[in-house]
Amino acid sequence: MNFAAIIHEPKSSFSYAYSKDKLHIRIKTAKNDVDNVELLAVDPFNWIPRNDGSGVYDFDIDSVYKIKMVKEQITRDHDCWFAEISDIKWKRIKYCFIIENKDEKYILGSHYRLPYTKDKSKLYDLFNYFNYPYINEEDLYIAPDWVSNTIWYQIFPKSFYGGNTSIEGNLIGIIEKLDYINEAGFNGIYLNPIFESPSQHKYDTTDYFKVDEELGDNEIFGKLVKEAHKRGIKVMLDAVFNHCGFFHPYWQDVVRNGEKSKYYDCFYILNPDKPIVNGNLKNGVPQEVEREELNYYTFAYTQSMPKWNTSNPIAREYLLNVACYWVEKYDIDGWRLDVSNEVSHDFWRELRKRLKSIKPDVYILGENWDNSYPWLKGDQFDAVMNYEFSIPIWSYFRLNNTAKIKYSSNDFKFELSKLLVGYPKHLTKNLFNLLDSHDTERFFSIVNEKVEVAKLAYLLLFTYPGSPCIYYGSEVGMSGGEHKNRQPMIWDEAKQNKELFLFIKKLIRLRKTYESFRIENFQWMNIEMENNIVIYKKQCEKEVLYVILNNNNISKKIAFPEEIKGIKVKDCIEENYTLIDKEIELLPYNYKVYLQIK
Repeated sequence: MNFAAIIHEPKSSFSYAYSKDKLHIRIKTAKNDVDNVELLAVDPFNWIPRNDGSGVYDFDIDSVYKIKMVKEQITRDHDCWFAEISDIKWKRIKYCFIIENKDEKYILGSHYRLPYTKDKSKLYDLFNYFNYPYINEEDLYIAPDWVSNTIWYQIFPKSFYGGNTSIEGNLIGIIEKLDYINEAGFNGIYLNPIFESPSQHKYDTTDYFKVDEELGDNEIFGKLVKEAHKRGIKVMLDAVFNHCGFFHPYWQDVVRNGEKSKYYDCFYILNPDKPIVNGNLKNGVPQEVEREELNYYTFAYTQSMPKWNTSNPIAREYLLNVACYWVEKYDIDGWRLDVSNEVSHDFWRELRKRLKSIKPDVYILGENWDNSYPWLKGDQFDAVMNYEFSIPIWSYFRLNNTAKIKYSSNDFKFELSKLLVGYPKHLTKNLFNLLDSHDTERFFSIVNEKVEVAKLAYLLLFTYPGSPCIYYGSEVGMSGGEHKNRQPMIWDEAKQNKELFLFIKKLIRLRKTYESFRIENFQWMNIEMENNIVIYKKQCEKEVLYVILNNNNISKKIAFPEEIKGIKVKDCIEENYTLIDKEIELLPYNYKVYLQIK
């Protein structure tokens, strides 16, 4: 048995409180190395007195939970096992594992492992049990209920719509297009920064309390929120609390007055004996200099974006007041936090407390590109932008750049499986899933504008657990590389890809209608690496959803798994009923979406 490959960690995504009386336990073993895993779990204080009046207590063996763990997912290197411990009345549990294959059987505890024998004296040694000391309800991860039912539409404001008043986009234009957004089925809008800034992207904020005049004003924004809410649409803003713009008044005071500025410690000045700003200024903005010449911390190495010191009381209170202001005064529904993994956990904890005290169901979303569990334990964010989902999608469906890695079906499965076990189950349903954004090339470019391939990926997006998001224009087939991904929205219907738009609208309707499209349960049924066929199912109490993808440029015959042969199902796309036979033939880059109603 390969003990070096076994992974388990208490109080982590391997061992977490799912609710006030449920624990979820995971363990990873080397792939194909272990046949069975059993979880033994018990209240560590379950001792009962002997009947002889001696006053001696013995451990109550009969109170031990014995749970057969299921193989939840398979990654490139591991089998991932899962068990749920329910009805934990006293909220505390100790546990160990019994791991076996055809040759060996072991007890695996927190301090040592030993062969499993008929002698049970070591089996119930609680000093060798992993410990979940107590489920404190105030420590539970709880996100707003509405998030998992939300379908987001991301808008880059200056590129969207300007109405009759402007060629460039603005807030009035967004208000005028709320019916378009609503009729397409979206019930959440995420706006890139709208605050005063000299740039087009507006990630270099000058005034966090003021809408940039190029986009409108605070009054117009208030109207936007009210009109969105009338249509059942949530509104999320983009906050840049990692850094500000060069013209922010606090920073300008530091540039003018140096150490005498009361805002000096709101930023990170490296050497007080050197000039704060180096290099030439153009229109008052410092130009790029060699990294070694920078005398203050910035976003990346950008002199025009000085980094906030969020441990400084002045900066801290200022930024926290900004976050609260837009929730209190304008009733926004969420904050997307830019460069969130470079800001201190301590600051985010305080921000969460402040925001949730004002509006308990406000959505707090971090921009993290990697596994983000340290931010998602219930004390900081509700979710992150799920680029860990995007990257395998890009690599599996990519057609436009052969120099980049191209995944096989097995690679694709293993990466998504790793993601599925990388977070607690109830967290996964709130992650912000996307195929493209203002920071990436557009997905339609990734697939060389091949609508059939785009459909496969969007089908995955809308059946995968999480809160899906469409970047403005992607629904009508807008394309563009990383530096041409913020182009004006295509409103000329003759230039829109109607086939893709109709397909996405249908997926939105299906996701809203059927619980199985939304739930976190996700199980692979068949992956044939050489055939590029993907089959998975999602099951809830009253529905079973089967999704089949043919990611090939030729037709493929697909044999169904035995468990679904002979079942009458609804074809969700064709909107008819069919009896699943032994096999079907799928056209190139085609799919089937079958729904069984129990």
